[in-house]
Amino acid sequence: MADSPPKRFAGKVVLVAGGAGGLGRAVSLAFLAEGAQVIVPYRRQSEMDALAALAGDAASLEGHVADLSDSAAVNSLVEGILASHSRVDLLVNTVGAWAGGARFWQADAGE
Repeated sequence: MADSPPKRFAGKVVLVAGGAGGLGRAVSLAFLAEGAQVIVPYRRQSEMDALAALAGDAASLEGHVADLSDSAAVNSLVEGILASHSRVDLLVNTVGAWAGGARFWQADAGE
């Protein structure tokens, strides 16, 4: 029997912002299938539960409650990830559902 090809993201720590909903769920599952340690910040437990159910018993999936519109929450999330994993190899932003207001590129990071 032939050996299966190596997983492209084995050993990588991937933070998927918005990774529990819509497009982010598909991105998270794709990284899991390729061997990544996937970290997903979420606000709705039901979305994280749905992702976890689709991922099966993937021990390489971590969920963290975090409001990514709150810079203090983001800093805390990143500090926790660095304390646990020492690094983030990839960041994928799939956060969506813009409801108006300032455009992303006009936002002040200090807010």
